[in-house]
Amino acid sequence: MPEQNGSLSSAPGGEGAEDEESLDYTMFVALRTRGHPRWLEKIVIIFSQSGSWGLFWLGLALVLWLAGVSFGRGVFFFLIPVIYTTLIVNYIIKSIGKRERPVSDDPRLQPLVGVPSSKSFPSSHAAMSFAAAVAMTFYYAPLWAMFFGLAFLMSWSRVYVGVHYPSDVIAGTFVGLLMGTFNVIMVIFV
Repeated sequence: MPEQNGSLSSAPGGEGAEDEESLDYTMFVALRTRGHPRWLEKIVIIFSQSGSWGLFWLGLALVLWLAGVSFGRGVFFFLIPVIYTTLIVNYIIKSIGKRERPVSDDPRLQPLVGVPSSKSFPSSHAAMSFAAAVAMTFYYAPLWAMFFGLAFLMSWSRVYVGVHYPSDVIAGTFVGLLMGTFNVIMVIFV
């Protein structure tokens, strides 16, 4: 159980467990155990879960479409392959990396949400979010800060709720940026 200062007395875990002294583990513990008023946890849980399968991003695109924003329909239908090609690539990487979720390394740090059955590295929420941010920026460049800000919040919500290490999110961010850029290039040149 976390001590008052948010540190842990010892990190249990078998082979492959995250080293308690690592920056990744230290950042995970800090983000998982500090700044967790109940009202904020509820908001972050809802927001984080809305990112499953890219539903947050598809919902945002649907709102733009229904609001009559130019290119709204096109953005919605463009996001579908962007999100799901990103998810496929991300799952291929997960199957190679096979990194366990943080709770497997330290059962004292129970997540705020159900633990996904997939491996941890890289974060699919981060990958889909940054791919969607790139794709939406292609259509709505003036809103780039909002899209990337939302992608950042979605990504780090996964550490906050306890299902990813920070390095999972960073790797997912890179996967998402690459896949988003790849999909935009495909639209431009194909």
